[in-house]
Amino acid sequence: MHKFFLFTFFCFFFYRTGFCQGDTTIVVKWFKKGYQKESLGDYRGALYDYDSSVMVNPNYSKTYFYRGLVKYHLNNLKGSIDDYTIFIETNPQSASAYDNRGYSKFLLGDNKAAIEDYDKSIAINPNVTKVYLNKGGAENRLGLLKEALNDFTKALKLSPNSSDIYFNIGISKGALSDNSGALDAFNNAIRLRPAFELAFLYRGTNKGQSKDFDGAMEDFNHCLILNPNNSEAYLNRGAIKFDRNDKEGACSDFQKALSLGNKRAPAIIKENCN
Repeated sequence: MHKFFLFTFFCFFFYRTGFCQGDTTIVVKWFKKGYQKESLGDYRGALYDYDSSVMVNPNYSKTYFYRGLVKYHLNNLKGSIDDYTIFIETNPQSASAYDNRGYSKFLLGDNKAAIEDYDKSIAINPNVTKVYLNKGGAENRLGLLKEALNDFTKALKLSPNSSDIYFNIGISKGALSDNSGALDAFNNAIRLRPAFELAFLYRGTNKGQSKDFDGAMEDFNHCLILNPNNSEAYLNRGAIKFDRNDKEGACSDFQKALSLGNKRAPAIIKENCN
């Protein structure tokens, strides 16, 4: 009886200050079960196990980081942010936690708060490509195009063979009316990923703005080969046809975009095809 009392006392003491060895074993078991399920894509099962881990001992901070990832995958972005915040309280030097929390904030539309988290992540570890890419995306949303381009350029220095980075640089340069720079970036994106559907779409738009209508048509056609359901490609190709006095062909493309659910198509058809 005396020995049992001592064990109970020490468990209680360490529960107040941390956790006892018995708790540690149980927590790790639940955590490992959750991690295994998460790696297999069973996010709901993983959430149950991570919740169990937290219930056994809420001071095992590692669980909050991975539960935050699971909640992100389950589209519980607010819950994801809450878990990363708890994790950061005891792990303030975790660059990945700030990056992950920033991305959840970005998806919720809180771009300024997302950028703050990305800046904290970069201050801890300035050598992670995707943080600059994520930050640039948030800056683009806020119309901070030059700042976004600066971050995309930093990302490119870290990963010079990334088609996604070139694509984002192309979007920013296009928005800044640097058509030549945008075209060069989209060319590089396609060079690195020949089946990059959206790069063909945006390059075609860029060529159209530069009056290279033949090149624009080729890119829109190629985009539709890669994805016959890209309604924006039909709209843009229709615009080129309309400028070439092919009203019938243009309206046919506009109607196809409408059938695919494009929200801009009705107004365009009303204005040009009646």
